[in-house]
Parts: sequence; structure tokens; C-alpha cells
Amino acid sequence: MTMSRLDCISNRNFKILTAYLQSIGLDEGRLFDGLSYPEGQYESARDFFLDEDEWTTYENFETIFRRARKRSGDPAFYFRCGASSGPLRSWGRFNTFVRIFATPNDGFRRLPFFNRHFNDTKEIEIIQPPAPDPRSRKIRTLLKVRFHEDVDPNRDYIGDPLLRGILSSIPAIWGKPPALIRQPLNPYDPVVLFNEEPEFKPFALRVRREGDALTLEDPDGAGRVPFAHKVCLVPEIVQDRMVFLGRYTREIPSSLDAPGRVEAFLITRTVCSGDRILVKSGEIFQAPYFVLEVTYEPFSLLNRFTQFLSPKRQRGDPDVELSETVDQLRHSIAAKNDAFRALEKTNAELREAKLRLDEYAQALERKVEERTSELQKAREELLNLNRNLEARVRDQLAQLQRYNALRRYLSPNLAEQILAHGGTLDPKSRRRMMTVVFSDIRGFSDLADSVEPEELFHLMDRYLGEMIRIVHRCEGTLNKIIGDGLLVFFGDPVPVEDHARRAVSMAVQMQRRVEALRAEWRSLGHELAVGIGINTGYMTVGSIGPDTHKDYTVIGNQVNIASRLESLAQGGQILISERTYALVREEVRVEQMGEVRVKGIHSPVMIYNVVDMPALNEKAGA
Repeated sequence: MTMSRLDCISNRNFKILTAYLQSIGLDEGRLFDGLSYPEGQYESARDFFLDEDEWTTYENFETIFRRARKRSGDPAFYFRCGASSGPLRSWGRFNTFVRIFATPNDGFRRLPFFNRHFNDTKEIEIIQPPAPDPRSRKIRTLLKVRFHEDVDPNRDYIGDPLLRGILSSIPAIWGKPPALIRQPLNPYDPVVLFNEEPEFKPFALRVRREGDALTLEDPDGAGRVPFAHKVCLVPEIVQDRMVFLGRYTREIPSSLDAPGRVEAFLITRTVCSGDRILVKSGEIFQAPYFVLEVTYEPFSLLNRFTQFLSPKRQRGDPDVELSETVDQLRHSIAAKNDAFRALEKTNAELREAKLRLDEYAQALERKVEERTSELQKAREELLNLNRNLEARVRDQLAQLQRYNALRRYLSPNLAEQILAHGGTLDPKSRRRMMTVVFSDIRGFSDLADSVEPEELFHLMDRYLGEMIRIVHRCEGTLNKIIGDGLLVFFGDPVPVEDHARRAVSMAVQMQRRVEALRAEWRSLGHELAVGIGINTGYMTVGSIGPDTHKDYTVIGNQVNIASRLESLAQGGQILISERTYALVREEVRVEQMGEVRVKGIHSPVMIYNVVDMPALNEKAGA
């Protein structure tokens, strides 16, 4: 039985709310007045409720959102607030995860993960993964939303349209029209919901049960009318599981203990008040859970390539970091091809061995009776050989998978060292003192808009090859290649004491190599330079995502500081934070650049520009 904790709502929901209010010209007003929060840790309620790393009670969530709904005066406020989250990018730090998504399908597949980081009141399960629907020529997915055992669905009515709005906004990240959401099943008790929910109280519906039917007072003056009838839900098989999707029969089993018996109420009459629809015919209430049918426009490879080359791409904007890099795709496909070739070779050997075995058996059958024992011995030997070959193939494939997982992030030397001791990447997240580096080409957006794709890929292949060699030489962990940018960190999975020195040394070597490349770029008519940002601190590192698509990465406020420093760096600059400078001050020459403020960090950050690293000069001279 799944239970919810007391602080069951993430404050990320209020990021979405305040961003939407600003977009429609409303300020926050007194949304947070009088609400409980840890006063000893925060200066104001606003500071607490807008800290996306904090959680609060459902009572606070309900109070804040109902206050906002009242200020707007919009009956569809909750849905529109959720629907704004995609276009406004109001998911806080979770926007950075968009960079690992290739299409809207990825966003919907990861809904269970993201739901757990927005609330602890319900679970989202993917009944049917995103797939083309031949009838509508759109992508279709089915979701099941079930409340925890200790949560009353009737209390969370405002969370329903908010969630549907958020889901509808996912395709907007890729510039597609909003998804269409159909909700055939609802777990609400219609008597409780329509009589007690504040959204419906002004209409005085006075719903009551009368036998197998539900009646209400028609808001438009038709008197008391029936609007729902009891039905029995009929399960369907989806993905080898029995689920309720909206099928029903009006023939209620006579036995109270009939197997699979689930009664619900089918809405048989659409009820309106003026232009507002209160309840729609065809909906089913008092079901065991929500079922959401989501359809949206397909996302083609042409859409993906057009988005990659769009001149509107901005540094640090997650919307332009959706695609996996060409290099990552190349390595992934190469790994799969290697495994396929290994299996093909083994199968060929087994087929050849089987052919030899058959020929040998036929020859033995023609021999005299005294050779029968030798034939049996030969067969047993070949069967043992077959089993040994299969075991060796499994061992080799497992070793290949471990190696490919490591080589994606680490230099070949480090990968070999870890594998030599039987190691793999630790899937558990952990806090660790590390140094993180962001780099980005200045002027790349203009370049992408002005050159042919073939020339752009050639230039980027040369540049990334040079940079990755330096990363490997310094034994850094290459986490991501984001278009023209790199994300590298030091201190994991192999802990090192001098992670800050290695990071700065790598950055200086990169800038020197870029200076050598600039002459080649100028000969092609391009004036490009690279900006780099570095920060040191405690970060969370580990694997994120399902088994089918895990990503080993690092997150936290200290990562955001490094990203911010990279965005501030001019071409040729290496901006480092005070924390990094404190660890390398004896080895570098810098110029102080002043303080900057970083979103999510209370105190300003002092930054320095690395002018030189004398130790590298001495090593080059030697």
C-alpha cells in the first residue's frame, strides 16, 4: 500500500504558477500570506515557496492555487496554468533534463519519474507507450493515474486540470501543437465532488442518488433531472495486462461477489451553466483510477534536424539541447553493430559445428555396431562445446556492455583501469565534492545559420575531436556534448584530490588549442572563439532515467553556477568561481572580474578570469 508523506507537494508547482501569473499580467499579490513555513531557514514565505528544492503540505498547495484562481477569475485557470509550463519553461531546474529528450515521446515516457519529483499524492503509470495511431495519424499514449491509499481524490480536484494542462504542453517544447487529452475515467465520487468542491458549490447542484441513477438541480432552470446511471466497468487487455479504459455494461451482475465487478457512474447528460460545461456526457465517475488518452502530432527527423540548425537556438536554453549529439549516436550504433556481429559470428560457428555433427552422425550410423559407443562420446563432447561457446558469448557481451557504458564518459585509460578491477558506473546517486566545466563556442548560432550542414559538421567534428582528446588526457569525465558545447566534470567515477587543478589545466589547454584552430577557421571565413566556466562544490552525481535510457550525469546548484559562468565568459576567457580559485591559487595567474548573482544562490559569487597557468608553460618547455 502506497502512502503519502506529510510534505507531499513539491514547490516546483509554484514556479509554474508564478510564471503563468506574470504571463497574464498579474503579480503574486498575497498568495503566500499566513501559510506555515520554516521561518528559521527562510527570510519570508515567498522565499520558501519559490525554492524548488523544498516540499510543502497539500493544504498549502490548495490554498495558494485557489487564491490564484480567484484573482484570475478564469474558470479554466488550473488547466491554462499547467498548459503554460511548456511554452514558458517554468519547470525550474528540471528544464535541464529536456536536453536529453529527442522527441515528445521521450517526455511522455519519463512521466512516472518527473511525477515523483512534483508530488507524492499519486502515481503515473504508462499503460501503452507512445506509438503511431493509424486512425488519427497521430501519436497516442495511455496513462493511468492512481492516488495513494491515504489521499482522497475528491480533495485534489484542482490537481486534475493542472496535470492535464502540463501534459498538453509537452509537445510545445518542440514547437508542436498542444496534445489533446481525453479523460474517460475519473475516481471522483460525484455526490461528494459536485456538492462539496468549491468550484461547484456556487451552482447549487444538490446531487443525490436515486436507485441506480444520480439526479441534480439543473443550473439552467430545468428542475431536478437525472444525469448519470450506474454501470459495470469491463476490463480490457493492454500490453498483456487487464485494465479499465472506459468500456462498460449496464447489466450489473446480481452477485455482490462477481469476479472483476467494479461499479461506476456513466454521465448520460451534459450539464451546463450558461457557456460553462460542468459535466460532460460520456464521462465515467467513481472508477478505480484516472485514465488519460493523450494524442499529439508526430515529430519527424526533419523536425529534429530543422530544430538543430535553427538560428533561434540560444546558449544554455534547454529547448535547443534536445537532440543527442552525432558523436553519441555514432558510438551507440557502433556498439550495437559490434554486438550484432559477435552474435552472428557465434551463430555461424554453431551452425557449422551442427553441420559437422550431422555429417559425423550419418557416417557413424553406417559403421558397425562396435563404433556406437564412440559416436555417443563424440556427441557429448560437441554438446559440451556448444554450452561453453554460449557461456563465452554471454561473458564477452557483458564485458562489451560495461566497456561501452564507461567509454561514453571516460578516457580509454580510465575505462580500462576500472574494467580491470571488475568495476562499472555506480547507478546510485550520491553527493560528492567535484569540479564541473562548461564550454561553448561563441558565434556558433550565426555560423550554423550561414554555412551548409556538411561544412558545419566537418568543422564541429574537427573541433570536438581536439577537445575530447584534451579531456581524456586530463582524465576528465565527458558527461555530455550539447551541440557546440561540452559538459565535463572531475572527481567521479574515479575520485581525485586535485579535481580543481585538473579542470583548470584542461581549460587552459583547450583555449590554447582553440587559438591554433582559429587560423584554420579564419581561412574558411569564420571568426569563432570559446568561452569556459568552472565551479567546484558538492554536487549530486549518478544515473537518471529508466533501464532503457539511463544517463549518467551531475546536478545541483553548483552545476548551475558553472553554467552561469560559461554564459558570462567572453571568447577566450576561462571564468572560475571563488571556490575553484581557492584550490588552485598557487598555480594560476588570474584577474578578478567582480561578483555576479546566480539564480538559486543567495550570496553573490566572486569570479576570476584565468590568464595563465605557468606549470603548463614549464612542461611545454621541458
